[in-house]
Amino acid sequence: MSHNNTLDFPLMKGAAGEFAGLYSSYLEVPGHFLYMGYLTCLGTCVADRLTLVSEIAPQPRLYIVLLGESADDRKSTALVKCTDFFREAVAEGGFQVCHGIGSAEGLQKRLEQSGCLLLCLDEFRQFVSKCRIENSVLLPCVNTLFESNRYESRTKKTAIHLENAHLSLLAASTIETYERTWTSSFTDIGFNNRLFLVPGSGERRYSFPAKVPDSERYHQKQRLGEILQHIESGLELDITPEAREVYHQWYMGLERSIHAKRLDTYALRLMSLLAVNELKSEIDVEVVHMVTGLADWQLRVRKIHDPIDADNRVATMEEKIRRVLSARGSLSERDLVKFTNAHREGLWCFRMARRNLRSANEIGFNRSDKKYFLTEVPSKVPSRQNRG
Repeated sequence: MSHNNTLDFPLMKGAAGEFAGLYSSYLEVPGHFLYMGYLTCLGTCVADRLTLVSEIAPQPRLYIVLLGESADDRKSTALVKCTDFFREAVAEGGFQVCHGIGSAEGLQKRLEQSGCLLLCLDEFRQFVSKCRIENSVLLPCVNTLFESNRYESRTKKTAIHLENAHLSLLAASTIETYERTWTSSFTDIGFNNRLFLVPGSGERRYSFPAKVPDSERYHQKQRLGEILQHIESGLELDITPEAREVYHQWYMGLERSIHAKRLDTYALRLMSLLAVNELKSEIDVEVVHMVTGLADWQLRVRKIHDPIDADNRVATMEEKIRRVLSARGSLSERDLVKFTNAHREGLWCFRMARRNLRSANEIGFNRSDKKYFLTEVPSKVPSRQNRG
């Protein structure tokens, strides 16, 4: 648990909560590391069998990164205990883990062996380094597989074609390393807002940790078995009218911020996981409150650990676009990029600022001459600078 009250992790319940409570009482691992690790592993097992009654059919796949200050925070221990438990508890072949990957071609081979795969990375930095290799398509591949089950990339020398691929990610990183990791190649395609960050701090309590009793391990395996039996060959969960209204109010009130991007995606994915975690057959108000609580918590986490200070950069770019168009009149996109020095800040930042201004009706686009212009109509929607 964080010492910062604003980052206190929400209540942990169900089988995942019991697992986290048990192992954190024997080890110095923050309980919420184990809780989110359990949910990630569970989502990997049932990625192709669990969803919601929705046209978008969200899959319970998570991209989780555990953040800690140092080795004392026991991030690696959390990864090991969660993955080892699922390996032992799930029938052979039902839980597949890859502990390192160097290329998209290598990832393709593992996904061909098993359609549902957990990419478990003890050192997230190493994965980032592999993504930076020239001509590597590992980053766009993993990025695309967050929201899709297919990916294709063909060159003269290589051909990657993935179908029915269900990828989850569970990684560990120090906070300092995470915040120094990013380059525009990651932020431009939105990889960082596909990640669910879980910061935590362990405390020294046990110089010689005792073993978790076999009876307790057996009970945890039984609890997981009940969940998998509850899902069986497939489970599609509906949402109650009351829960739908609660979620609708949260969704409509979600702030317009770079940090809030894809939080609704995570909310829908967590709905099914948190419901089956308590053996529920529908999404009720309690589940929605837990889900939105986690999403609100993640929003606060992102604002604290954002490595690029995204909102301020986008707000600055918005003001540059306003000033350039005010001074120079209508401009093509090429000229707008040039006069705002967008290449220095990053094209992702420029595109986000341009989109925000168009949504707020502060700038327009003339399709005939393909030029942007500053509108004379005052915006009724506050710009990002005024949204907090």
